[in-house]
Amino acid sequence: MRVEQLLQLAKDYWPVALLIIVVIMAAQWMVRSLVRIISLLVVVGVVLVLFFQFSPEEVIQMGRQAVQATQEVVDKTIKPVLDAELKNADIAFQPDGSYEVKTASIRIVGKKGESKATVYYKDDKWEVDIGQLGKLFEERLDKAEQQNAAL
Repeated sequence: MRVEQLLQLAKDYWPVALLIIVVIMAAQWMVRSLVRIISLLVVVGVVLVLFFQFSPEEVIQMGRQAVQATQEVVDKTIKPVLDAELKNADIAFQPDGSYEVKTASIRIVGKKGESKATVYYKDDKWEVDIGQLGKLFEERLDKAEQQNAAL
């Protein structure tokens, strides 16, 4: 390819090139953040073992307890709010198999049978694994689909 062809290609596909650059930068940022967090946790673990005379097993157990405590907080705070939102949700199905769940504060758009969906909250949107929303979401979706089919 000649230089002119490469320049023309860049001019024609600049949004794609820009998107690729942004994705690469975001991935680098996420990897750096993850490395920083892991290194901080390793340093804390080493300090606990060397200076405070904890055994490595005790440090590992503390980490497990922290993860378990975080999961309990999620189960006690986020899940009840989500459950309350889903009970009063409006669900619409499209002929192509996609659905839209609208609640007072969020909107979820996905396709039946796929594990990924898009969650909209105010001006933000995220791609999420709807399996993490729990069985209540799937049960509510199946119930609404059956009601829609009966109509």
